[in-house]
Amino acid sequence: MFVLIAAVLMFDSRAGQRPAYYRDNGQLWARRMWRSHRYFKHRLRMSRSSLNHLFALVGPHLAPDRRPSGGAPRTVPARVRLMLVLYWLAQGGSQFAISDGAEVPSSTFSDTLREVVDALLSSLPAPEFPTMAEEQQTLADKWLELHSCPIVGVVGALDGTLIRNLTPPRAVKTAFNTRKCFYGISLMAICDAKKRFLWCRSGVPGSTADSRAFKDSQWYRWQRTAGRRMLRKGFLLLADGGFALEEWLLKPYLREQLNAARKQNKNVLSWARALVKQAFGLLKGRRRVLHGVVSAETEMVPSIVEACARLHNYLVDLNDPWDAAVDAQATHTNEVVVDVPAGEAYKRAWAAREALVAELWEMYGA
Repeated sequence: MFVLIAAVLMFDSRAGQRPAYYRDNGQLWARRMWRSHRYFKHRLRMSRSSLNHLFALVGPHLAPDRRPSGGAPRTVPARVRLMLVLYWLAQGGSQFAISDGAEVPSSTFSDTLREVVDALLSSLPAPEFPTMAEEQQTLADKWLELHSCPIVGVVGALDGTLIRNLTPPRAVKTAFNTRKCFYGISLMAICDAKKRFLWCRSGVPGSTADSRAFKDSQWYRWQRTAGRRMLRKGFLLLADGGFALEEWLLKPYLREQLNAARKQNKNVLSWARALVKQAFGLLKGRRRVLHGVVSAETEMVPSIVEACARLHNYLVDLNDPWDAAVDAQATHTNEVVVDVPAGEAYKRAWAAREALVAELWEMYGA
């Protein structure tokens, strides 16, 4: 018996070697992705020209390719590493499924994911809210031009969405347990008329309400600080019932407060605010990893979300469209904040909203 095994090993030219598929390391998979423009865009959610442009930015932040020597297995080229992570962000699902399909060891893909996400965050600019009056006027003009928004001075729409993640460590389970009965983090964002993110905040545990997550942000603290205000006088944001009323933050009335004029105002607000929900739908439709459960460690999820948001803006700026949005309503918080009518700031906010209601009713009312 032992003689037979020895004879088989003697004549097997592959004995003692790694299987051949370990030596490919994703290069055959990458060539398959590149077979046609349509095939590529359907799987990576971006055009091939956009990938080339992105690689020119991200490539210098990735480890350089190394030539194999001494019989060592071939390394994964930098472009293939970027494509693998973009494919996972676009399709979602298990990391093991991606590594198996591309014939890349799972440990290699795990390391690649961290490397590429860090490179995306280093090379793509973070959403930056414009603070100059001229810039904010340009944004307000876009709301009128693209959507015929009847509310003057709208710079952006504010909302939050939940991102599902794997079961977090036991010590923080409660903080990440959302009102939708799954574990997740919240993504707060302000979008403009082009559904481009002007500001994002990710990583807040999902049990935190939208209003509290927004009030704990640096953006809100600056807006409430004299000399550091983010919005100039005469400009405002639109929001839903999950936020508190401010002079610069317009939200709809509660149902029991409605009359004919206020109902018209609520309808206008609902239509305009739908834009930020559409932005979340496009983000999650293009990066399906955010629509399902993000199969990564809890501490890494905020970085993945931030990278996806920057990719979203990057592709909007490149005019690389994607129409297959998803319904992000299932991961909306749907929590209504009842305003407490106290303080001079609240009275001014209420008076400003009432003046707007009267103006819209005079212009468009029955």
